[in-house]
Amino acid sequence: MKNIAVVVFVCLAFSLAQGQQTMAPPKVVKTTGTAEIKVTPDKAVIQVGVERQSATARSAKAAVDNTSRKILAALKAAGVEDKDVQTAYLELQPTSYYEKHVRINNFTATQSLSVTIRDLSHLDSVMDTVMSSGANRIDGIEYQSSELRKYRDQARDEAAKAAKEKAVALAQALGNQIGKTYSIEEVQQWGSYSYGGQTRNVMFEAPDKSRAPSTAPGQLTVTASVEVSFDLL
Repeated sequence: MKNIAVVVFVCLAFSLAQGQQTMAPPKVVKTTGTAEIKVTPDKAVIQVGVERQSATARSAKAAVDNTSRKILAALKAAGVEDKDVQTAYLELQPTSYYEKHVRINNFTATQSLSVTIRDLSHLDSVMDTVMSSGANRIDGIEYQSSELRKYRDQARDEAAKAAKEKAVALAQALGNQIGKTYSIEEVQQWGSYSYGGQTRNVMFEAPDKSRAPSTAPGQLTVTASVEVSFDLL
């Protein structure tokens, strides 16, 4: 009885091993599709900075606080909503320099506000407003789109279509066809949505309404990439 059980077990193991050896890998065609969409931005985020120096930390901080209050009030009067203004950072540190071989010790206080402008036609006037209120730095401008999700979805759809078109072309070139989708994977696109410029220590001049806009939003580039595998027939 034991001998029969051993024979059955050996035969079963041999059959499984033979089945694994004869199982062919799936025939697939794998392609990558990429798409880019150019988008005109409809809003901007500016980093407005206030920097003051004084002999004491307390007075330096007080000077920055006083100017920041004026800026916040001016932004509100200009129609910028509270939700669109945020303190980005606040810094207070000792500084020193030499003047005529004498070391001068001071404290430098810096505060930066992040301001979202939802109407780009008001961008120049808002910058004039904050500079007139005492800001002495504009540390950056980043243009954005309020419909980024929609454009990312559109770019992903176009990337998937591009992957399928490429798979069809490859299969037909070798006398084959493609079948059902075998696998889909989205490839992360780092930096796929970016546009911005930075300036520092901007000098303020009285606004001249007869001048053309001093900033150019250009276009944003939204990209997407997918890897797709199809059954090869």
